Amino acid sequence: MNFMRNYLVFLFLFAISFLSAQELITGKVVDASSGLAIRGVTVKHMQSGIASSTDQSGNFNLQISALTGTLSISSVGYTSQTMPVSQLTPGKSITIILSEYSQNLEEVVINAPKKRYRNKNNPTVDFIKKVIEKRDENNALKGADQVFSEYEKLSMSLGILNEKTADSRLLKKFTFLKAGLDTVKLPGRSLIPIYMNEKLGARTISNSQGSLYTLRGENQSRVDQFIDEDGVDEYLNKIYGLSDVYENDVAIGNRRFLSPIATFAPSFYKYYNMDTISETLPKQLKIRFVPRNAQDALFSGYLYIDLDGSYALRKAELTLSDATNINWVKSLQMDFDYSKNRNSKYFLNKSVTKIDLGLFQKGMNLFGEKVLIRTLDEQAQLALPPSDNSELAKRKNRTNVNWDLVRPVKLSTLESNAFRNIDSLKNSRSFRNLMSVGAIVTSGYIGKGLFEIGPIPSFYSFNPVEGNRFKFGGNTTDEFSKRLVFEGYGAYGSKDQKFKYNLGAIYSLNGESVYKYPVSSIAVRTTRDIRVPGQDLNFLDNDNFLLSFRRGINDRMIYFNKTQVELHHEFDNHISFKLGFKKETLTPGGKLMFPLNTNESHMDNISTVALTGVFRWAPGEKIYQGKRFRRIINTGKPIFSLSAEVGIKGLIGGQYDYQRFIFAANKRIFMSQLGFSDVVFESGIQFGKVPYPLMMIHRANQTYAYQANSFNLMNTLEFMSDRYSSLQFQHGFNGFILNKVPLLKKLDLREWLSLKVLYGHVNPENRMNNGEFGTSNFTPGSTPTLFGLNRGPYVEGSVGLGNIFKILRIDVVKRFTYLDNPSVSKWGIRAKIGIDF
Repeated sequence: MNFMRNYLVFLFLFAISFLSAQELITGKVVDASSGLAIRGVTVKHMQSGIASSTDQSGNFNLQISALTGTLSISSVGYTSQTMPVSQLTPGKSITIILSEYSQNLEEVVINAPKKRYRNKNNPTVDFIKKVIEKRDENNALKGADQVFSEYEKLSMSLGILNEKTADSRLLKKFTFLKAGLDTVKLPGRSLIPIYMNEKLGARTISNSQGSLYTLRGENQSRVDQFIDEDGVDEYLNKIYGLSDVYENDVAIGNRRFLSPIATFAPSFYKYYNMDTISETLPKQLKIRFVPRNAQDALFSGYLYIDLDGSYALRKAELTLSDATNINWVKSLQMDFDYSKNRNSKYFLNKSVTKIDLGLFQKGMNLFGEKVLIRTLDEQAQLALPPSDNSELAKRKNRTNVNWDLVRPVKLSTLESNAFRNIDSLKNSRSFRNLMSVGAIVTSGYIGKGLFEIGPIPSFYSFNPVEGNRFKFGGNTTDEFSKRLVFEGYGAYGSKDQKFKYNLGAIYSLNGESVYKYPVSSIAVRTTRDIRVPGQDLNFLDNDNFLLSFRRGINDRMIYFNKTQVELHHEFDNHISFKLGFKKETLTPGGKLMFPLNTNESHMDNISTVALTGVFRWAPGEKIYQGKRFRRIINTGKPIFSLSAEVGIKGLIGGQYDYQRFIFAANKRIFMSQLGFSDVVFESGIQFGKVPYPLMMIHRANQTYAYQANSFNLMNTLEFMSDRYSSLQFQHGFNGFILNKVPLLKKLDLREWLSLKVLYGHVNPENRMNNGEFGTSNFTPGSTPTLFGLNRGPYVEGSVGLGNIFKILRIDVVKRFTYLDNPSVSKWGIRAKIGIDF
């Protein structure tokens, strides 16, 4: 008995001494090019054989008896490394950086390294084809309607190189930010949080109605309120939008990337059987996938497929590098986890998206991470505050949630500190001044208090009729009144020596800002100014310095005096309407004259009184709402509009009865790595006999800027109709062709192709001189030679290169028809500036 007791004591002491002698090595393994974590890396102590594998965050723990020997770090697709253990500091975590293997992947992982990769007789490809075949059957969103509780956390941080934090002017100026630095999430950089947003809600995904989201609560701290709130939210939602590997395309911003289990994925991806994972239930097959062509904008990563006969995707790890021609994105990592519902179908349970926006090569970058967690727990949904889907309710009900109770994952200490640090940053006077400058740049307005001045880019321009045009204007701010806005400007031309003005007032009918969606307002305006004929149908502001540079003849313009009252109302479902009344007088300007229906006389002016209306429907539309403007975030949803104008003769000076109706529809069609197409259809009809200034004069662009919705080689006052139809097609290839050209691929250029076709007709009773408006008794050039489109359609097309210096697009435009018209340009070069991903 004593022997046994002593023996057990000996074993216990031996175990204690053994354990006390163990050394713990901790660390993280990251990708050299992206800085993102690498999962599944083997870290092995070569002398003892003890090994560990990195988790989803790239972390590992390895316990060895002493800090001696050598570590081996290896992973498929990466160059293996060795590291002497003696160089490690006890108790300090290490960061290991692996570089991708330079040879083709098949030379690393296939038993016959020199064998050419083929889909035929390839067991892994045959397996993937079964996954694709079962994809829709396994996808829970393809079956009955689904309702999820949804938690979303989005954080944005500025990243500073670790070695530059000591000299950072930002950290010196705002010393309190040092306490909230995150030095772990992005190896090599210290992250300064500038945006934290948590959302809690319910999402219904219906086969008939699509995705419907109800916001139940929002918790946020951010520094962008000086510029815009909801607009930035929409823009970030565009970048970090809803993505799902079970769909054919995975969306990132306005780009669509082919899913590795899309219908035609085997034609674009290579697949490799990596491992069978026995620790899961059921077992899973781990498959590595890479693009067939390294220059294609496609993902690389891993798929985890259940081995129970369902061929269901349970997990996916996707990465993109800066070689995929996405502007500003240095690296991207997306992880998807799927769970099974009661019907044995799979839904997205959790996704994590990390994007490193390398805005500055050697300095500061912007890093963002979005975490999305979904559950089918209906009880959790019932515990949430009552739902109200209206936009107004969303803005009012953002804090009525106990976040400590409803968060599925607790915030880290750094994330909690981020909320406090961001609030402190906003209270800093110097930071507020900096953000005010940013607001001026993005909105074009300057000023504080009750009134602001702008838009600044329109303060100077020039044209042949006015000469130098000087303009000054502005509007009241929310400090004056959120519901009532006064706006106006004054302008003067040095050549025509005429004063122009605009005075207006807008009153909000829903208690919110007159600019914020959904708008409900009534506006009254009176304007005396000048415009290019047809500009009223152009929807472009030509009062801009850059648009002052024009080709061809531009000395025929129209002065107008207009008084207008308009009601504008938008609904939450993105249906909107405008109803208005206007009185307008037109007077010829420059060399322009208004002839009667003979060649012997002309009119001094034209007066009209009209009722106006616009109906617009944009299902699923996303918008970026700036301070004084609104931009559409194109998600591929169609947009329809119908406008009407009815002229009334005899009412307070109206001279003409006429009715004009214009229908328009446009849609973007995404085509994965092949790019996208924009299609715009428009058709109009007008009844009633009117002089040519009241006809539908087609949108001509005589500037050197490329305009997508105008005819870039048509001359002003060249064509008019009283009924017409047009189709405009534009396709952006997103570098699909040039990325495969060895030298050009480094430039990240993008190819563009467009075609525009216009059919038109003029009723005989509105024709003059056999279909042309021309004169013999007036001064040459005083009246336009307006043509009807009776000899067939007007056609022009273009090819272009975009993404030049990441902001510039240049098109070569060719005109194909009506080449015998006066002063026609058969070819032209147009440019456009824009920023996109």
